Amino acid sequence: MTEDLTEIDGVGDAIAEQLREAGFDTVADVEDATVDELADVHMLGEASAKAILNGDDVGHRGRPSEFTDQRARAAIEAAREGKSKAGCERDAGVADGTIGNWLDADPTFTDANGDEKQFFRAFRRARGDGESLYIVQGRDPDGDVEAPFAKYMLSTSYEYKKTEKQEVEHSGKIDGERTLGDDELAAIRRGLSVSEGSDL
Repeated sequence: MTEDLTEIDGVGDAIAEQLREAGFDTVADVEDATVDELADVHMLGEASAKAILNGDDVGHRGRPSEFTDQRARAAIEAAREGKSKAGCERDAGVADGTIGNWLDADPTFTDANGDEKQFFRAFRRARGDGESLYIVQGRDPDGDVEAPFAKYMLSTSYEYKKTEKQEVEHSGKIDGERTLGDDELAAIRRGLSVSEGSDL
């Protein structure tokens, strides 16, 4: 028998649905779970799981945005795989817009090799790797990524724009040189001086 999981502090309709899909049918199921078990549920992270188990509705306000080495590494790895910024945020378990804030602040973190790195450079390089993945595999008919999907990801995640070059032929008549009179030149000068704020 399922119970209304929204009775639990910090659990709304969307999270209740995800909990039910993960096999938590009753309030007791949720209360008996560990932080790790709840954190594995889609849309929940560790901070949210702790808040739910502690009954802390006031302190529970979505995903965290605090910068940690682990979150930075997760975001960078997701970027290297070609995920969008939103996908990188989901993999890092942080709130929407957090990576943009991190890029602005440019904090340092310790990578998997123990080296200290600047987040901005590391994330941009990883995004470049992900971009290359779509470019190379999108052109390869035997690649893992199909061309239409690669084009879609490049346009939505990497701001590629479709442009077409077209040849244009003029079929009208073009007269030769034309000499402007003094009145026409004066009118042009007046128009330029007004629009540019200069004196000709």
